[in-house]
Amino acid sequence: MSCRSGVEGPRACPARSTTHFCLRRMPKSIALVYWLIPTKQQRDFFSEAIRILSKQFNAPRFEPHLTIIVTPEIRLSPRKILKQIRTFPISLEVRGLGFSSKFTKTLFVRFTSNKSLAKLVVDLARETRSPAKSAHDPHVSLIYKKMPTSTKKELTSAIQLPFSTVLFDSIKAVRCALPTKTRSDVEAWHVVATKTLRW
Repeated sequence: MSCRSGVEGPRACPARSTTHFCLRRMPKSIALVYWLIPTKQQRDFFSEAIRILSKQFNAPRFEPHLTIIVTPEIRLSPRKILKQIRTFPISLEVRGLGFSSKFTKTLFVRFTSNKSLAKLVVDLARETRSPAKSAHDPHVSLIYKKMPTSTKKELTSAIQLPFSTVLFDSIKAVRCALPTKTRSDVEAWHVVATKTLRW
């Protein structure tokens, strides 16, 4: 962004006045985010809901997922990290639908955490050398879009979930830029490793 006409990006601003500053967009940080992915049958339901909502509201499409932990991008291989994780498929109870003003929590299905999820967070934190934090408000988002509160309320009333629990049977490591605030941010997500969870 120029600070004065004819002055671009990284060039220095003329030191004519202390009231003029170069305004530059702060760079986004790159992170590795670890997701739980629902089993195929339930994943298909979420994917269809995301497809319908993205088409209706001109929002980005994305894979249904529950974020477990966000870590800085380190030299450790995500594939090797996932190989160290030992856990069975995780079943979580649905608490209902929710919405917020946050872009990445526009409209979502909320879950109740349990010991299995808490242990997975601790295990991933250990392997990624990140601070262990409990999964705060675990959820699967259905849409990322700025929209009126009234619209979000209508959607939570209209959407009926055909299940009371969801089984998650794989983990994915995804490289993304933080914070995620736009459609292009979502569309730039890139899966770098996957692990299937087995009984």
